[in-house]
Amino acid sequence: MKRILWVILIIAAITACSKKVPLDKDQFTSLLIDMHTTDGMLSVARGDIRTEKDNYLYYNDLFEKYGITREDFDSCVTYYSLQSALFNKIYDVVIDTLSRRQTKIMREWKELTVNDTVNLFPGYTMIVADTIRPDSTQAKVRKKDSIVYETRVVKADTVYFDKRNQFVLVKLDSIVPGMYKFTSTIKLEKSDRGKRNFIQTYFLSADNDTLKVPDQYVGVDTLRPYKKDWEFYVADSSYTKLFMKIPKSDRDTRVKVKKLNDREGCVYKTEIFKTYVAPNREKQLKKEYEQRRQMELERKSAKKK
Repeated sequence: MKRILWVILIIAAITACSKKVPLDKDQFTSLLIDMHTTDGMLSVARGDIRTEKDNYLYYNDLFEKYGITREDFDSCVTYYSLQSALFNKIYDVVIDTLSRRQTKIMREWKELTVNDTVNLFPGYTMIVADTIRPDSTQAKVRKKDSIVYETRVVKADTVYFDKRNQFVLVKLDSIVPGMYKFTSTIKLEKSDRGKRNFIQTYFLSADNDTLKVPDQYVGVDTLRPYKKDWEFYVADSSYTKLFMKIPKSDRDTRVKVKKLNDREGCVYKTEIFKTYVAPNREKQLKKEYEQRRQMELERKSAKKK
């Protein structure tokens, strides 16, 4: 009985190996490469949450490309898998091709994103104290230290705001269109519940036209720092300067207080990055940008009326 079974299996294998299949070795190899590439893209797009039905829907496009059906593909798999040496060689080519593609993609991606980690932060513009000794040619005049205050760019990781500096200013020139990502942390040592604190960001054109970025609000808690991360896409090349005020404030009319106090605290770890955006994503961002600009123009026009 066992001999008969072996004979049947051998005959089936010979039959499978001898019959003509829809795809030759090279075509089948190309199809497998395309299928694994599709698997990779779907895994990234859907986080590996897929069903067999989802796979078939995408594979059907590939089957159509190669002029075969699902049944034809299954017959190819059966035909080549019964020839283990040939099947291993096919998959060696598949793995080698995918590895070379991945290496090329990673190299190109590295070149495109090389500037993503370059911090464009120029420093904080603020009022600082400067101790000087006035020059005097009169021998009888006693020379003594005096303090003057002037506005400077301070390139420090941490700066403090107080009565003299109610906010610190970040100013960046030579802005070009693209995606900008921001991060900054505020720690309040003394706050006023009659004010709303936020980070104000805007772009400015040569004609003083302002492109406002949504404000990043922070609380009034003095026990913990407020770390804010935000991003904004600029499509218009007319905006050449960037400004940030950290923290800005306005009166909170919901809270009734007898007297508004000055805030005290510090700002640190402020970073500005211009990051790479893939072409499809950039196309969508430009469309959203134009929609926002149109709404802003309509709002300004309605205000004038």
